[in-house]
Amino acid sequence: MIETPSYPANATGMPDLEPKKRPLGDRTSALKIIKRWKDFMMSDDTQVRFDNNIDPTKRDMQITLKETYLSIDRDFLEDLGINASLYKPLSAHGFLPFVMAFYKEDKEIMTELTGFSGGIISDVTVGSYAPEVPVISMETREEMDVTDLSVDKTKPLIILSASLSCPMLKVCLFTSGVSQILKKYKNRAEFVLVYICEAHPADGWKLGNKVSSIKQHQTMNDRLEAARLLIDADKDHLNCLTTDPHDTEKMRVVVDTMSNTFTSTYQCGPIRVIAIEDDRVAWMGPNIVHLMSNPRELMTDKIDAWLRGRFDENEG
Repeated sequence: MIETPSYPANATGMPDLEPKKRPLGDRTSALKIIKRWKDFMMSDDTQVRFDNNIDPTKRDMQITLKETYLSIDRDFLEDLGINASLYKPLSAHGFLPFVMAFYKEDKEIMTELTGFSGGIISDVTVGSYAPEVPVISMETREEMDVTDLSVDKTKPLIILSASLSCPMLKVCLFTSGVSQILKKYKNRAEFVLVYICEAHPADGWKLGNKVSSIKQHQTMNDRLEAARLLIDADKDHLNCLTTDPHDTEKMRVVVDTMSNTFTSTYQCGPIRVIAIEDDRVAWMGPNIVHLMSNPRELMTDKIDAWLRGRFDENEG
């Protein structure tokens, strides 16, 4: 099993790297390598490797996913004649976080990575007032403010954002992570899932044919149908999701607007969790880079840790 050593990281969760050391060469060379990496990731052989290794019904899926990513990245770099082992942050974190750490201020390179990288840092901070952010009800298709889903204002509102093609969400649903959170805290907190744009659509950054089974949403009907597919898949496992905005026994599902307002406000793609309490942002869970830096912990583990600390601290 691949170990995941810790390297100094900045607020993005990406490793702090010395900017003068650019193993991909100059900027022009880097762009060419990034384009070749995208082609390598989309190749049939790579997609088969993802299909063979990603099983969201297994608790250790995130570990296997990271191992698969790192293995694919090493093979790609070896094809280029680059020894990844010479750059410890690259061998530990993978190609994409490594490139983003160097070029996060370069608009052309980040545009080239569109579909391969989501938002990292939100302008919303812990302690600030929760902004008004519209979401769409699956039952009425009407727009509402996400905080209006809080039935009991004395309880923290836990908002998870993800999509059907996000395996990190599926492992939480299918291995009882969500059901355990609901069982433990449903009388003390409320839970909402905001369904956002696809993490790994069939016409985008594919993660094998099993994960990337649907295309990116072009209309609200597409998004609502994708959310219904997720709910149907959940019914075959632990039945934790509902479209009923008043059913606080389960995790209530709404969808992001087609302008992706919730996603852009909280920079929450492809998966993230927000806690709102007393009209303020009480907690923001890890972004995708932070989450995958320690793949042994699922997003529901992070939720459980925050809620445990929240209630232990305030209730003794």
